[in-house]
Amino acid sequence: MHLDTQTTIFMICFVYLMLHGAIWLALLEYRSFQVKLWCASGMISGVAVVLLAIRDTVPDVVFFYVAQLLMLIGNWGRMVALRMYLLPTPQQSAHRVYVVANTAYFAVFCYLIYFHQAEWEALMLFNGFYALLCFDYFRIGKKLSTQRTSFGAQLLMWAGLTLSTTLAIRTFGVAMLGDIHDIYAPTWDQAIMVAGQFTAITLSNVAFLRIFLEIAERKKMAMTHELAVTNERADGMRKTSLELKQLLQEREEIIRQLALFNKTAGMGALVASLAHELNQPLTAIQLNAEVIDSALIDDGTNSGVTAKEAMRDLMHDNQRAATIIKTLRNMFGSGRKSITPFNLNELVNEVLLICKAKISSNHIALQLMLHPRELTIAGDKSQLQQVLLNLINNAIDAFTNSGTQQKNITVYTRLQGEAAELTVTDNGSGIAPDIAASVFELLRTNKDDGMGIGLWLSRTIVESHQGTISFETSATTGTTFRVMLPISADDLIY
Repeated sequence: MHLDTQTTIFMICFVYLMLHGAIWLALLEYRSFQVKLWCASGMISGVAVVLLAIRDTVPDVVFFYVAQLLMLIGNWGRMVALRMYLLPTPQQSAHRVYVVANTAYFAVFCYLIYFHQAEWEALMLFNGFYALLCFDYFRIGKKLSTQRTSFGAQLLMWAGLTLSTTLAIRTFGVAMLGDIHDIYAPTWDQAIMVAGQFTAITLSNVAFLRIFLEIAERKKMAMTHELAVTNERADGMRKTSLELKQLLQEREEIIRQLALFNKTAGMGALVASLAHELNQPLTAIQLNAEVIDSALIDDGTNSGVTAKEAMRDLMHDNQRAATIIKTLRNMFGSGRKSITPFNLNELVNEVLLICKAKISSNHIALQLMLHPRELTIAGDKSQLQQVLLNLINNAIDAFTNSGTQQKNITVYTRLQGEAAELTVTDNGSGIAPDIAASVFELLRTNKDDGMGIGLWLSRTIVESHQGTISFETSATTGTTFRVMLPISADDLIY
């Protein structure tokens, strides 16, 4: 079957439309702007080829100007779509070159046709320009292949070489003629160009499709890997969370054991004074019991009055001894947290009852100033009792190497906004400057027989109650420790 050149060009147009339409439908699910740009540009080029194949049917203005413009737009769109594969490498300079080259070509082509009717020169310009332009297919494929091994990039390189070579041959053939009478004449160079168009259009579309799917597959694999890594991280985080929870539980147990140890050590210094403090009400109870016994035997008129007074004293002394024992039992409990609301002033009185004898035996004047109203806070009363006991013991110890004549300890509570403030002040020797900055650290102390646990534990307890502890110290005026605790009747959440 004999095919003329125009029929063959129509077949090229069919290949344009069919391949680009098939790619559009095949990749429709990806909703990709790049695919739309490539396919739409190819279809525009197909329309341009149709107009170039029917010169005798359409006006010259359509053949020479509209068809050329559509061909430029179609090629420009496909070049931009291909260069999107090179992102994120900047492509602005290449796009500017496209615009300048296309504009210059179209201006020169229109000048040759409109002013000189130089169709031979215009045909050489046409084929030569697209031979140079289509070499960019090869350059783009080369860059893609250097980035990553890709069969699609190799196909694109072959498509670019085929387009540029066959168009260059056509340019050479037209130049050899010296003039043209029929642009559709079935010459050898025309045959090579048409065969090259069929081959290159097929290769370029398959290359575009292959590169797109290769990148999509790599993205899918990357997402799968990222998902696997995310799941692995999530498992690691769950494991870490469990380990952290276990560590926190172990930390709580260590703090509890240290608290018990610190209580024992702190109370050891109070044993003698506590024995004296308990001995006083017990002795008074014994004496009052003897008075009551004598009053019951004596039939005198004043025996009833004496027995009543003795009974009141007995009850008072019994209550005093019971309070001391209750406070000690609370402080030496299991160490498990028991969060309840209580009055801070009541806590201060209970701790001072235990420390009173030691303060007196060391000839220290105690000044107590409590807020006139209840300061209700929520927390573990036993732990906060220990904080105050630590601060008072430290205040007493501050006079050990001090030459202070008048020893004073001041304890007061007051309301500061939404917080209750507890302050313990002494006029002792102060905290040594070399450890003042780290006084709340574990195993830091300026006492010869100190363990360095008390203040670290006090800060841990206060902060677990959402409070703060701070101090001011001076070698001349002594030390003030200030504890701030939030006012709340609700149980705290740990």
